[in-house]
Amino acid sequence: MFKVRCLQVLLINRNFSLLWFGQLVSQLGDKAYNIALMWWLFEKTGSPLFVSSFLITSMLPELILSPVAGVYIDRWNKKKILVAADFGRGIIILTLAALHQADLLTTWHIYIAALFISLCSALFNPTTMSVIPVVVEKSRLQQANALSQMVAGAVAIIGPLLGASSVAMLGYMGVLIFNGCSYIISGIAESFLRITVTENTTKEPVFFSLMQGVRYIQGDVRVSTAVILVAIIHVFVGGLVVSLPFLANLLKGNGLENLGLLQAAFGGGMIVGAVYISKYSSDKLKRSYLFYAIVCMGTGILMLGVLQLSYIHSVVLYGLDCVLIGVCVAGISVFWRTLAQLCVPEEMTGRVFSVLSATGNISLPISMGLAGLLLNFVTPVLLLSLAGIFLILIGIGIEYYNRSIFDDISIT
Repeated sequence: MFKVRCLQVLLINRNFSLLWFGQLVSQLGDKAYNIALMWWLFEKTGSPLFVSSFLITSMLPELILSPVAGVYIDRWNKKKILVAADFGRGIIILTLAALHQADLLTTWHIYIAALFISLCSALFNPTTMSVIPVVVEKSRLQQANALSQMVAGAVAIIGPLLGASSVAMLGYMGVLIFNGCSYIISGIAESFLRITVTENTTKEPVFFSLMQGVRYIQGDVRVSTAVILVAIIHVFVGGLVVSLPFLANLLKGNGLENLGLLQAAFGGGMIVGAVYISKYSSDKLKRSYLFYAIVCMGTGILMLGVLQLSYIHSVVLYGLDCVLIGVCVAGISVFWRTLAQLCVPEEMTGRVFSVLSATGNISLPISMGLAGLLLNFVTPVLLLSLAGIFLILIGIGIEYYNRSIFDDISIT
């Protein structure tokens, strides 16, 4: 009965199933690819600088170009964007595989590939979010966003294991072929989407269209608050990610194994939260959901510090706490995605979701850098405790001082 129910939830409709499958396959392949190339660079150069610069190169175009990409997402056929972006990424990575097979692969090939893949991602990621309300009925948006969030949780658990094991079993050539084919498979799945989206043939200057999107975000207090919320949550997630290795090293047992367990628990929590939302979503998007999710997330982060202050070093308890945090992150993510999809008109979705995507992509590395800097001066216990308290206060502020912003929204 449970399996039947899960299948019914997953198969919201044919279009969403194709989109969901494409996301899962490509993101798993992407995780393996990133780990493989980072390790290849380290083996070839022996320099952490090359590894870090590869990561920066992989993110930079998406960070800079996402808002501009949003203008073209609103102008072009969204199905064609998804298919072209996935086929483009697949071809790039299969080209790297061919160069590796011919023993011609060099570091500059890796950097150029990273730039173009990031450019494709700047188009693909916001388009995926803007297509969901087109292929899914309004009443099932929460389910659809929860299932999309489930992919992120699954990749968080399986991705690192897949990346390390695939390099060991398949070698770099095998990983590159696997990732390239995963994008091609995703693109093929998306080519079967049956969606009707009106193309905007406007001749307005790109900057003018971009500013229209910015003004829309500024004018809708719900959407502008969602942008701020995305930045805040990414800041706390980034701080948590940087703190976890230090925390894992303080627990009983092997520090590296502890870190893997805590990260898996966080991803598992995201899956649990997504499954719960997909099964029990209501006919209203309630402000109270956001309040509970933020306060519980803050409590979970605070508890990590409290456990350390209580001299409790059992990795099981910390793992359960990370599950709670993961559940809350899933709830918050589903809330803001659904909120934006309900509030933003179709002709503006590309620009709005591009800004939301860029906000998360910018705030996450900044927060990780700041957390790393702060950990030179304060203990992980103090950093996590203060972060938890601050997040709880944010949740209380949203509930009691911003009631007019997040009134309950009907989704039926």
